[in-house]
Amino acid sequence: MPEDTNGTETTNDNDTPTTTEATTFANFEDFLKAQADDVQKLYTEEVAGLKSALSSERQQRKDNEAALRDAAAKVEKGSEAEKLLTEQADTLQGLELRAAFYDEAHTQGVTNLKLAWMAAQEADAFDKRGNVSWESLRTQFPELFAKTTMIPSGDAGKGTKTTPAGDGKDMNTFIRASAGR
Repeated sequence: MPEDTNGTETTNDNDTPTTTEATTFANFEDFLKAQADDVQKLYTEEVAGLKSALSSERQQRKDNEAALRDAAAKVEKGSEAEKLLTEQADTLQGLELRAAFYDEAHTQGVTNLKLAWMAAQEADAFDKRGNVSWESLRTQFPELFAKTTMIPSGDAGKGTKTTPAGDGKDMNTFIRASAGR
């Protein structure tokens, strides 16, 4: 069977040759735009369902937190029940804050989410609404963020049926020169 590599022929179930071409995309949106309409529709429906589920889960957490705070206000002030209910409401609020942080951290290029969460708490990088000061985190902890440097393209040359780029010096040349050839 023929190889399935960049730009070579392959066979499908009907033994009909097909051509595959390797295409690189800058991001997922570009990849999705290149797909057929039916694939785009399936993806859009799936994501809409997931976003809806996430939204309803978050709303349920907020409702539970409000219910706990309401119950804490109705019990006797300073009682053990009030302390426990308030504690539970604070825990729910913290979980929601952390989930929102993780969601946004992905878009900011954070490489270690848990470490970034701990750093944000340590640096007190949250405002009263729970929004994160990403610039503050980027300044204080630059190692938490992905590097945006471009990797230069390389060319191994030998064995890939292409000519190596550069000044013609390759490993074989260095070895031959060292051996006196």
